[in-house]
Amino acid sequence: MSPRFTPLETAVLDGLAWELRDTAPDLAGQFAESLPGQRRNTGSGLFTELIVDRTRPAPLTTPTGRFGTVHAMVGDLPDPVAFQVELRGGRLLHLFGDAYGQDTRNIDFATVPFDQVFTIDAAGESVAFEPAALIPPSPLLNLHRYPEQEPFVRDTPHVNMGPLQRLQDPLPGAPPLSRDALFGLSETSKDDEVAASSPHPPSNSVKSWLIVAGALLAATVTFRLPLGFLGIFAAYGLVNLFRRPALMRELGRMFAGVARTR
Repeated sequence: MSPRFTPLETAVLDGLAWELRDTAPDLAGQFAESLPGQRRNTGSGLFTELIVDRTRPAPLTTPTGRFGTVHAMVGDLPDPVAFQVELRGGRLLHLFGDAYGQDTRNIDFATVPFDQVFTIDAAGESVAFEPAALIPPSPLLNLHRYPEQEPFVRDTPHVNMGPLQRLQDPLPGAPPLSRDALFGLSETSKDDEVAASSPHPPSNSVKSWLIVAGALLAATVTFRLPLGFLGIFAAYGLVNLFRRPALMRELGRMFAGVARTR
């Protein structure tokens, strides 16, 4: 609406545009692009000429006559003033205010206070015109509304209970795995314990040293190595052998067997 219109004219023209939105759908646009012409206090109301922009497209509908039931309480008048617009072929021409015979000659309609703008429905009841309540809010406001969110709850870590996980789980009633078993260190078997506690342990150590000594003797003869090399190895091997209690027991058994055979 042009700022050249008075507050009273602006309020009642907005109410008429809302009331006549089906009769003259482009009435609000005509109001917005119009200028006030001649104004007159009729002594029992008001008259305002409305000059609509001539470059506007033709109205969507073509009603002709006076339309509207907007009312307002103006100044100190005991009764409301009725307002209507005059259309010709759908184009806005004039705004009329009818005070129902009340004297308005001393009222300055440009500055007079007013309130209680309302319309009259088909049953004759007054309906308050409240633009904020009648005009729906812009759909763009929905973009700034967010649904209420439930409080954030941290999810518990997901545990894979597939076939591979079940293979790694211990069987019911089974003892827990030891650290040596987990890291690949084999525990002493029962056979090893029996062999260690047996009074006649195997003589693998003696046999191994005899094989090594024979191989060195053959290499000395074949490659003509000095006998001192063989002697040094033999001395080192004998010292290490005789330091082992198990070897001493084995040698004792061997000599005992040789003595018995004689």
